[in-house]
Amino acid sequence: MTESALGSFNDFVSSFFLWRDAIIASSVVALLCGWLGIYVVLKRIVFVSAALPQISGLGIAFAFFIGSFVGAHGHSEYFFFNPLFMAVCFGCGAALLYSTATDHRKLSHETLIGITYVLGSAFVLQILSSPRIVQEAHEIGDILFGNAVVVDPQILYAIILATVLLLTIHFLFFKEFVSVSFDPEMAATLGMKVHKINWALHLTIAIAISTATRAIGALPVFGFMVIPPAAALMLTKGLKTSILLSMVIGVISAFIGYYLSFVFSLPTGATMVVVMGLWLIPGVLKIQK
Repeated sequence: MTESALGSFNDFVSSFFLWRDAIIASSVVALLCGWLGIYVVLKRIVFVSAALPQISGLGIAFAFFIGSFVGAHGHSEYFFFNPLFMAVCFGCGAALLYSTATDHRKLSHETLIGITYVLGSAFVLQILSSPRIVQEAHEIGDILFGNAVVVDPQILYAIILATVLLLTIHFLFFKEFVSVSFDPEMAATLGMKVHKINWALHLTIAIAISTATRAIGALPVFGFMVIPPAAALMLTKGLKTSILLSMVIGVISAFIGYYLSFVFSLPTGATMVVVMGLWLIPGVLKIQK
């Protein structure tokens, strides 16, 4: 290790109190998305995981916007003005829409997802351009694009609590979620309530994405939800092994990405995503053999 590299690492370690909560939050998000993302990739609903962070981001921006009328500015004890609460509401509403909507002759399921994604993005831009939230526009942008390097302790506690609850649910109902996701006909013959379980799966994904978006931003959340699971599925065969490897890849990418962004003054969320992308190389090479 060169002297400059050693100095950068020492500076990083000495700034532990600055990045501790951010890395913990990113690692927790990586664990949560690493598990749930396996369903996203295998069920081929990647577009859903792209749209939900954007819709959740719209909820965050909307909370700041309506809060500006009462002086809440995105920080209030009232749920209606709380960005996390609004992110979850918007995300869950979109997830229910996606899980209940069926393909129409003139409007496919993918088209509906695309419409909500584009409209969500457009409304976010409209809100960001509003003179009412000029002071908060930078903070909202950091949330949406994952450039925030500091995580509020309350948000950290919220994402930890959400992760514990959601992973507990998925652990307890692992068989049901797997059956409904990959063999719904067999699940129905076994007496499982396929539609309700499918709704529950989509809701857990929506809650995970919404809370994670509020914690570290939409861009890295989408990355954690798709890239580590895809890499793990290419490198392993068993479902449980893939879930475990996906979570490990996500946590390692979160730490390395944050470290590189800290040392080289790079955008935090984007750097994490780039590091995740490197994990795809071994999987691609394995497939081509």
